[in-house]
Formats: sequence, structure tokens, C-alpha cells
Amino acid sequence: MKWLVIALAVLAAFIIALIVGPMILGDTGYVLISLGNKAIEMTIISFGIIIICSLVGWYLLWRATLWAISLLTGSHKWFGALGERKRKRAFYTGLQAMAAGDFTAAQKALSQTTNGDFEGVNYLASAQIAMNKGEQQKAEYFLLQACDYPNAKVAATLMMARLDAAHGKVNDALEKLNALPEDTQTNPQVVRLKAELLAELGQWNTLEENLSQWRKALSKENYTLWSQRIAKGKFAEIASKQGASELKTYWQNLPRKMRHDDAYQAAYVQQLLAQGMHDDAQTCLVEWQKRGRKASLFPLFKQLNLPNAAPSLRLIEAWIKQAPEDASLYSTLGHVAHHSGDDVLAEKALLKATTLAANKEDLLLLASISERKQDAVAALQYFKEGQTVAS
Repeated sequence: MKWLVIALAVLAAFIIALIVGPMILGDTGYVLISLGNKAIEMTIISFGIIIICSLVGWYLLWRATLWAISLLTGSHKWFGALGERKRKRAFYTGLQAMAAGDFTAAQKALSQTTNGDFEGVNYLASAQIAMNKGEQQKAEYFLLQACDYPNAKVAATLMMARLDAAHGKVNDALEKLNALPEDTQTNPQVVRLKAELLAELGQWNTLEENLSQWRKALSKENYTLWSQRIAKGKFAEIASKQGASELKTYWQNLPRKMRHDDAYQAAYVQQLLAQGMHDDAQTCLVEWQKRGRKASLFPLFKQLNLPNAAPSLRLIEAWIKQAPEDASLYSTLGHVAHHSGDDVLAEKALLKATTLAANKEDLLLLASISERKQDAVAALQYFKEGQTVAS
């Protein structure tokens, strides 16, 4: 717009100069143009006006020609800003309908946005709607379109990978994620999905190799959980293929750092329990907690099922002396005692635990102990109480 104002100002100044100049000088002059037998004579002012009008006419014709060419080749935006506003309206209408759960209306509105510049968000939304309606092929089509937009590529690839995984094509999902650019491989959402896919495929070694690189993308809690899950997966694989003895040999050959890692210790004990090696599990639980309870190991005491649980009972009773108002200690003592056949100690410990903090699991175990004592009234009372409190 600025250049047009300048051009008009220069034109006006030129015309004024043509008119006023000769008037001041008192001589309008003339221009003679000879074409064969014909001669055209005009004043300098008339000639200047003709030249200026010719230039303006040529410029307008040039602009009109460019507009017509763009119209024929499809690069021109139909109806200009009016069409763009219509597409934006349809885009927002589609998102609003999608949020309201009216997927049919949303799909119809978003179908009018294909020629707009929405950075691929319209295709992502259309794909989500198609997925909600169970139209997988449509969803895949829209996601492929979204991949053409750099800002939407990661989101579209994640959606395609999740779609593949949901239909059992785990390897295809992993390949799609691996094909993403290097600078997106540490994206938290990409990392989490890749970890889930590798775990589903049982590729524990690959997952373990990558976990240290993904530490920043995972929270501290998730990193610990994944460490434990990897260890559990590897231990289960070894135990199922090679047996419990090989599992123990594998554990002994692990680096010292891993054997002192709480997540690895918990995974190892869980696998020992799964293999029915409760004596070995008890030895580990007692040995590794001599200096104090560990959050990952302490709950595993309740899974012990041994006729001789004296080492565990002594350790838990020592902790009770240090924290006599801790309900979880009495609860654990009661479960270990019950599994070892000492219902007298179990009942005493569980009553103390429920007095400090009522717990469904403890109350139901008390009901079971009362049934074994043939005390139906107490068993029914504990069972009713257990149904009214949280676990």
C-alpha cells in the first residue's frame, strides 16, 4: 500500500509539472508524430498525459494477466480472504464439535479445511475422529497427510504407531518410531511408547541399552519402574528357558552395582517367589534389609509361604520395637506368621494392625483365621468390617 501512495504522489507531481511548467514559461510547445501520409500533432502536455495513462494501463494489464494465470494454474486462493475465513470457521467448528463428541458434524466441518494452512492439525483431528468411529483406513490416510507437515509429523507418527500396536502390529509400530528424525528420538512421548513396544516384544536387552539414554525423558519414578520391569523381564526369561539354578547363577554374575540396585533386588526376589524358591527369597529379603526397610522389598514379605519363617519374624519384630505405632509392620508380621502356621501370633499382630489402621486385607485374613478356629460369629464380623473399609 505504501508504494502505491508514493507512485500516485509522483504521478500527480509529474502532471502538475507538465501543466504548470509551460504556463509559467508561456510556451506549451508541441510534438509531431508522422505515420506515412498521416501526421499527429499535440502539445507537450497532451503527450505527457498519454504516456502516463499508457504506463498505468500497461501496469493494470500486467497485474490482470498474472491473476488470470494464477487462477488457471490453481495457485490462486478462490475468493481470496473470504475463502480463507470460511475454512478457518470450518476448522474451529470441527474442533468444537469434536470436543462435544459430535464426530459426524466434526468430520463434515473438517472436510472443508483440506486447502487451508493449519500445520496439519486439521488432519490430526480428522484422524482422531476416524479412529473414534472405527474407520481405520480413513485414520491412516489423514495421518499420512499430517506427516507432510514438520510440526505435526511426530504426533501423526505416534498416532499411527499406537494404531498399529492396538491391532497387534507391534514391529510395524516400532519401525515407524525408529524412522523419525534423530532429534525427535528423545521426545518423552516417543520414548515411552518405544519402551512399551520393546517390552511387549520381550527385547529386554535393547530396552536396557537404551534406558540410560532415555533418563532425561523419563521421570525418576518411571526410570526406576522401567529398571525393575527390565530386570523382572530378563529374570523371568532366564528362569523359564534355563531354570531356577541358572537364574541364581545369572544373578551372581551381575555387576556389583546392579546387585545393589533396589529395583533389581526386588525383581530378583519376585522371580524367586514365582519359581517357588521361598527359602532363597527369605534369605535375600532379610540380608538386604538388615540396615533398614526398603520400600521395594518390604511388601514382598507378605508373599512368603514357609513353615519356618523365624528369620523374617525376628527382623520384623525388631522393626516394631523401633516403630511401635506402625500399622504396616504389624500387618506384615501377621501375614508372615499366618503363612508359617502360627495363627496365634498372626491374630495378635493383625488385631493390633487393624486397631492402628483398619485395612480390608487384614480384616479378611482375621475372618479366615476365625473360620479355622470355628468362630463363625467373629469371622462374620471381620468379614462385614472388611467390606466397609478401603484396601
